[in-house]
Amino acid sequence: MRYLVTGAGGFVGSHLHDALRAEGNEVVGTGRTAGPGLFACDMRDPDAVERAVERARPERVFHLAAQSSAGRSWTEPALTYEVNVTGSHYLLDALRRRAPDARVLLACTSDEYGAVAPEQCPVDETVPLRPLSPYAASKVATEWVGRMFHAAFDMQIVITRAFMHIGAGQPPRFATADWARQVALAERGERGPVIEVGNLELRRELGDVRDVVDAYRAAIEHGRPGESYNVATGRAPSLKEALDILLSRATVPLEAKVDPSKIRPADPPVLQGSAAKLESLTGWRPKRRLEDTLAEVLDYWRAAG
Repeated sequence: MRYLVTGAGGFVGSHLHDALRAEGNEVVGTGRTAGPGLFACDMRDPDAVERAVERARPERVFHLAAQSSAGRSWTEPALTYEVNVTGSHYLLDALRRRAPDARVLLACTSDEYGAVAPEQCPVDETVPLRPLSPYAASKVATEWVGRMFHAAFDMQIVITRAFMHIGAGQPPRFATADWARQVALAERGERGPVIEVGNLELRRELGDVRDVVDAYRAAIEHGRPGESYNVATGRAPSLKEALDILLSRATVPLEAKVDPSKIRPADPPVLQGSAAKLESLTGWRPKRRLEDTLAEVLDYWRAAG
């Protein structure tokens, strides 16, 4: 099978890219810069996008390339919309001409749901989209670009909305990666015995990135074109529970201290999704335990030394 994976240098993209290549598939991965197994492609450059499609001649396309920071989207909204929305248009237009029969997955986000009330959880695909950042709004627009190409050209485009997920290799702007990095530094004596945290009462999905990869692969094969599918565990432990797991694995005594700069006042207390639609269609279910995933995240930061 011939695959094109945009954003293959990113967190989920690298896991997906490696899994596909390990099975002996032909995989062209794109990133902001060239690297081992990666083809440089700026999604804002239609010629570069065209070249990536020509090179891959894909039968399956996972579109993961994005400006994915909600915080950055407030300071650079034009970049966010150009990469996420216009870039998606460039890709789908190139596929329309060069690989019209390819099945395509647009990786979108649970951020599109915005602030949902706890009584609405677990959130399914019928909950209205109320984005609260330019990033989330750009992903809503990306969905509609995908549906437009599906309706106008009968392209086989499936959309996923992934809830929060973690794993080895995630950058430290995400909470569990940041905590694990702080633990590893404290174990090496490179910082004091205090882990700086935000609001630990928040309840969030903490799925494993490899389960997300499995969900994407199930969705691209079996999803109905033009439809959206949540990727979620259906469980939302408190962030305190996740921190306690990390601290229990530390080799030195540590304590947590709230850093007010890490608290975002608009954060909803609970974000929990339902993947029943995807599960009933494909049989996909998350398999990894949170305890095991967090242990691997901590080992990753220990090795990053």
